[in-house]
Amino acid sequence: MSVNVKKVALFIILLLSLLLASSCAPVRLDTGEQKPLIDLKDCFYWAPCSEESTIEEAESLAFTKFSTFGMANIRRVAGTNQKYVWLKAVFEVPEPLRYKTLGLLISYLHFADKVWVNGTYVGGYGQFPPNEKSSLWGSHFYAIPEPLINEIGRNTIYIKVYCRGKSGISDNIAIGELERMRSLDNLHQFRQSIIYIFAEGGMFFTAILFLLIYIWRKKEREYLSFSFLCLASMLFVVPFFAPMLPLDTMGGNSYLFFIKSTLCEGLYLMTFCLSTFIIEFIRKRETKKFRTVRTLLLVLSSLITLAAPSYDALIKVTPAMLLFSIVQMLMGFIFVAKAIFTHETRRSVLVLFSAFIPLIATIILDIFVKLIIQKVDYPYFTLFGWQGSLIAFIILLSVKYNRAVVQNEYLNVRLKHEVLKQTREVSIKNAKLSEEIKRAETDLEMAALVQKKFFPYPPRTLRGWDIAVSYKPLDKISGDMYDYYVSKESLNGFSLFDVSGHGIAASLVTMLAKNIIYQAFVKNRKKKETVSRTLYEINKSILDAKGGIENYLTGVMFRFSEFDENDECLVEMANAGHPNPILYSAKSNICDEIESGNSEEHHGAIGLDFITVAFPQISFTMSEDDVLVFYTDGLSESTNKAKDQFGSERIKKIVKESYAKDAQSIMEDIIDELQAFTKGEKRNDDITLVVLKRENSANYIEELGEI
Repeated sequence: MSVNVKKVALFIILLLSLLLASSCAPVRLDTGEQKPLIDLKDCFYWAPCSEESTIEEAESLAFTKFSTFGMANIRRVAGTNQKYVWLKAVFEVPEPLRYKTLGLLISYLHFADKVWVNGTYVGGYGQFPPNEKSSLWGSHFYAIPEPLINEIGRNTIYIKVYCRGKSGISDNIAIGELERMRSLDNLHQFRQSIIYIFAEGGMFFTAILFLLIYIWRKKEREYLSFSFLCLASMLFVVPFFAPMLPLDTMGGNSYLFFIKSTLCEGLYLMTFCLSTFIIEFIRKRETKKFRTVRTLLLVLSSLITLAAPSYDALIKVTPAMLLFSIVQMLMGFIFVAKAIFTHETRRSVLVLFSAFIPLIATIILDIFVKLIIQKVDYPYFTLFGWQGSLIAFIILLSVKYNRAVVQNEYLNVRLKHEVLKQTREVSIKNAKLSEEIKRAETDLEMAALVQKKFFPYPPRTLRGWDIAVSYKPLDKISGDMYDYYVSKESLNGFSLFDVSGHGIAASLVTMLAKNIIYQAFVKNRKKKETVSRTLYEINKSILDAKGGIENYLTGVMFRFSEFDENDECLVEMANAGHPNPILYSAKSNICDEIESGNSEEHHGAIGLDFITVAFPQISFTMSEDDVLVFYTDGLSESTNKAKDQFGSERIKKIVKESYAKDAQSIMEDIIDELQAFTKGEKRNDDITLVVLKRENSANYIEELGEI
């Protein structure tokens, strides 16, 4: 993937800065405006109580100074077993606020609460048992009517808190004029809750977009996993703005199920989909065993969570479920660790890491804010960082998709158009030069003779192999070329190439390319370089050698190892834009095409200096009676009178039916079926067909020396 990593990383950092600038700083209640606020930060006391405790009983309790603020501060002072506590604050009303309706704003209080001012109930958030419900992350706003206030003297606030989980209260607590506090509450609600609704909508439309892209381009599986990742993220984010929605989570069981199915299941699905996306983004194949383990982790986490009978039970299993999610993520990053050491995938890993910069930065920021400086009323920056990472992934996938579309359009449309244009121009010029063509016929006859001798029929006495070749030029000379590589009785390799166009230019390119290809194969075999690397070198050498000649080549190259003790040989193959070879396996009775990567991994032909090429390598084994068939597109694209193509499926069917025959007979069956299919319809391309059948290597009797 040729994405500029530095530019992407710079964009992500800028995006993260904008997100944090718009969301990180909570609204301070002591703003220093002319109208004063009553800051209650250091005015609270606390006392433990029972479920049945009333406001009348609260007034007689012994309260202790409450001087700790931050995450889980109530739980820290009251203990994990204390379910209920009273909080008490005493204040006097300054003169500018007297004889006015006031508002009390608490930026964060967990789990549920009820508030009294001077003995009168003014409201509450969340619900106490038996229908327990949390107020989640929204701020708490209470209107205090003017008649409830002692304008001169002491006023008392009592808050009864139902403690569950990490119960705590923010230090951002104040009383002020009603409208001003309402405005501050609206701003708090926006930053703490409503802002996530916008992210939810963006993730929904992104999920739909990439799902549609996947439906259109089914080979690009990372688009599907990214779509599911956005949907899982939507599920996880719902609780952060749920208080602003008319959700029916009033009952204890329904609220418990709501938390399980959104916050918990959303996290499990997010980690699973993210791990899947990472693996597919860097183009790594996941084994069935590895995928099964990840799926079991997801299912196990979901079942344990859904089986939790109460909120207390859910809290107890949460650490184990978080550990499962961490393991799920680490399993995805195992592939990243492997890919960073591979040249072909290192750039993809760096691009992937750059997209994670917002998430990593905000996780560190949340650790600092929530755990170190204990600012409980700050928003969770990780949620914004995750949005930044999702946006970065959207950009990366969009760029990747756009480049793939442009490249395919060029290769599949413009290139063919250019070839047809050049062919038409040559045809017009040839029509005007008929006399020159007649004079050149003798030269063509000689060229055809030389070319045929340049591509001699391979010996059929090679150890462990039965070989047949059909070489049928469209004209007297051909743009097809094949070559075999042997030493003594051993077949070391075979190649088949097809030069674009026909006639003299194509045949000259075959003559030029044959020696280049041969030298590259021999040299790289001795150096133990891959077949993929060999095709890269051939591409470079042909670009240098052919100069301004426009013809290009497609081709396929094989390299064969020595036979092992099971009479099997390893076959290494790389493909440069050529039709896929066909392999029949005698053991499994399966006949299928050999694909070397999808359109992203495998693209380009040899001899085109204006496109980026990729020739990934694939390896497989061949045993006795296995059949390998490869050919130029003149065979598969031959048409009948109805303009139907001969196609690869017919070839596979013939090979599967004729595999028991020798190579020559299999080849003749394919040619006979082609002739019956076309029924005399004129060919429009050269046809070369090669059949390699494995024989028992122990039956070979050495007859020839080194060739």
